[in-house]
Amino acid sequence: MKLLVESAGNIGVPIPDSAATKLITYLEELLSWNKKINLTAIREKREIVVKHFLDSIAYGKALGRKTAVSLLDIGAGAGFPGLPLKILYPDLDLTLLEPSNKKTAFLRHIIGTLHLNQAVVVSKRIEDYSRDPQHQGSFTYAVTRALSVEQVIPFAQPLLAPGGQLILCQAKPLESGLNFLGFKLTKEIAYELPFGYGNRVLSILEPTALTQ
Repeated sequence: MKLLVESAGNIGVPIPDSAATKLITYLEELLSWNKKINLTAIREKREIVVKHFLDSIAYGKALGRKTAVSLLDIGAGAGFPGLPLKILYPDLDLTLLEPSNKKTAFLRHIIGTLHLNQAVVVSKRIEDYSRDPQHQGSFTYAVTRALSVEQVIPFAQPLLAPGGQLILCQAKPLESGLNFLGFKLTKEIAYELPFGYGNRVLSILEPTALTQ
């Protein structure tokens, strides 16, 4: 817990003890389930804490509002970054979008184990989910760690509410000449992971039709 709390403070996103306790339970369940199904290729505990938990919590640096907002995690996998953000900011209305049935079983298990409210799991691909009129215009934020810019951008815009943002985590800033397909890059936030695990950049994009 000390590693988690201190490292989060160092990157500018403090974690209260209550959230840290839930994150430790999450870590233990992840390690246990990972022996049976492939949730993450990373097996070493410290590396999981830094590369999955801290890297997810860092998205908090890009969330302008953290209460009474809806967040869509696209390609959630084992729950990153959505679940650590939900644990840190309990008022988030979270939707985890993950097509793998094995991974969604784990996600539902964790949500139940940690007694998280306003957190749902949807076993669909972003391509199919974004076409459903029921979900269009529903989210304050859309985030992803699993998919590339090119995979996400064509389908994210219909899902965002007015003023909504798409937040991507990259190893380096986005290329200036990249075609953002109806989005514009509004801000980038750089930070460094502890123990030499690398640099990251949070890229915040907004639909151009909503920012003109």
